[in-house]
Amino acid sequence: MAPTGGLLSTSTGRPRPRFHPLRVVGVERVADGAVAVTFGVPDGLAGEFLRFRPGQHLTLRAEIDGEPVRQSYSIAMSPSAARRSGTLRIAAAGVPGGRMSTWLTTRVRPGDVIDVLPPLGDFTAPTVPDAQRHHVAIVGGSGITPVLSLITTVLEDEPRSRVTLVYANRTAASTMFLEELEALSRTHEGRCEVVHVRSREPGEDSLRSGRIDRSRLVRLLDDYAPVEDVDEWYLCGPAGLVETAQDTLADAGVDASRVHHEVFWTPPTDEHDGLRSAPATATRERPAS
Repeated sequence: MAPTGGLLSTSTGRPRPRFHPLRVVGVERVADGAVAVTFGVPDGLAGEFLRFRPGQHLTLRAEIDGEPVRQSYSIAMSPSAARRSGTLRIAAAGVPGGRMSTWLTTRVRPGDVIDVLPPLGDFTAPTVPDAQRHHVAIVGGSGITPVLSLITTVLEDEPRSRVTLVYANRTAASTMFLEELEALSRTHEGRCEVVHVRSREPGEDSLRSGRIDRSRLVRLLDDYAPVEDVDEWYLCGPAGLVETAQDTLADAGVDASRVHHEVFWTPPTDEHDGLRSAPATATRERPAS
């Protein structure tokens, strides 16, 4: 008989996480075609779900149109905010053909119950309360979800540190958490700078209008985050963007141990909303289960 607690025992004696039903308490539109889904966490499950590290993800399990589907989505809030509210928030961007993402963005409502696995993942870095550091994130699209957790935690836990976010999207309307990022910059004025780069929206600053290639990234970093002034790097988004950033930083002599990355893997068919990601230390992407 399986134990009644939240962890199952494996043959090696190690605890193994198990799915728990969590109730949806909020669904909020955060960009065109994208929503944030918030789960309530019962007191009895707080130890398993609310002691996560920034940058980790949740795996959801549901039966959609008669088919079982599992997909992982990064937690889009800081651990302290989760503990204060007793909730966990993820975000999903809908993609044609993505079963879970389409279901979340069009059909899930408050009151629904979804099976959720406790937080997992290695795309994370510890904060140091008395440190004075410069953290820089280079992000594309829905890659903002784990990075929002990471940079918010830095701003909360390291009061002497600052954050620069280079955030690539097609348009302002497709930019997830736009208003929340603006509020974060106002709250932490002088410590949080968000640099929006839009590929399909011309602006007055040509540097921030267009796709981020190697040349543009070098110029962006020269202007907003000279590599010699940066202590920790976070790269998250499509493979092309992450690889371009990795190569650019490597050529600039940045120590790889200070570069944390996660690639949002996009399989060629079926569930391809780009939200199932490989571990930060992986050298290749892996598909969703």
